Amino acid sequence: MWSRLLSVFLLSFLAIGTAQAGSQVSDTTISTSQGSLYLLHRSPDQGPDKGVVLFLESYAVPTAAAFDVPGYSWMEHLAERHYDCWAMDFRGFGHSSRPVAMDRPPQENRPVIRSADALADVAEAMAYISEQTHAKKITLIGWSYGSVIAAMFAADHPELVDKVVLLGSMRAFPLPSMTMPLEAKDQPGVLNPALPAYQTVTPKAALNHWHMMEEGLGVVSEETFAKIEEVVASSDPAASGQASPVIRRPIGPLVDLYEIWSNRPIYDAAKMRVPVLVVRGQQDHFAEKGLAGKFVNSPNASEIEIPNATHWVLYETGQGALWAATDRFLSESVVKP
Repeated sequence: MWSRLLSVFLLSFLAIGTAQAGSQVSDTTISTSQGSLYLLHRSPDQGPDKGVVLFLESYAVPTAAAFDVPGYSWMEHLAERHYDCWAMDFRGFGHSSRPVAMDRPPQENRPVIRSADALADVAEAMAYISEQTHAKKITLIGWSYGSVIAAMFAADHPELVDKVVLLGSMRAFPLPSMTMPLEAKDQPGVLNPALPAYQTVTPKAALNHWHMMEEGLGVVSEETFAKIEEVVASSDPAASGQASPVIRRPIGPLVDLYEIWSNRPIYDAAKMRVPVLVVRGQQDHFAEKGLAGKFVNSPNASEIEIPNATHWVLYETGQGALWAATDRFLSESVVKP
């Protein structure tokens, strides 16, 4: 089945040492027909007998390292429970290759990296990981935009996906506060045709919405904010060494999210045939309530809400609840309808 996917081959492999006891971390860059993809890998010391997991990144923290932040590493947590954990950067993100348009002034080209591009990247990464691990099926864990891509891929390729975890996810609901800035001037409901290929943003600005959602909750420390800003700053190699880092993010994902937040779905939830867990923070304004109910043909579709948590719950005090819910879901047997 994997032969139907685009072929991949290893471009480089760099082991970067052993982290805390229980797992080892390494990274890999694979060459594809469209460029190169960066993969971060955590392998359990005692063997991956629980299966293989691939994490898909968000737009706010656009790097595979988002899932392996020291003290907040979801990858390490699962690797210590004998899952073979991988995380990838979509093209245009993190340490994967960027389209030529992202090396030009942003207004010279229209938005780059749409869902079709991200789905092709997932197919390439899945094929490579399957070759390395001999896994017939892989579990996808997606956060925010990554969760949209995870759901789309699983809906189209149930034969390749074991289970899906969607954190801070969305399919279609109105969110004017996020769509209005992307619309043409004096034309409500019309996407601005002059949107650039990409945006430049400081790490602090990239996390503005987190500060806004978290205000008054007291679920994250200033030290954690600073740590995640450093992770964001490291997501663009071109920002390395800058006194005041500025990263590039492709605008294409925002065009996809514009459709979703305009209440226009970009995938058919009824096609989902694999078990799904939807996790949403109580104060997450980006995520869609009741999303699990849209997966009417999933053998196990469930949804949990974490109290006093935002879109960034994986770095907040609700992290333990997120991990516990995921652990239960991954270990559950599938109940056939």
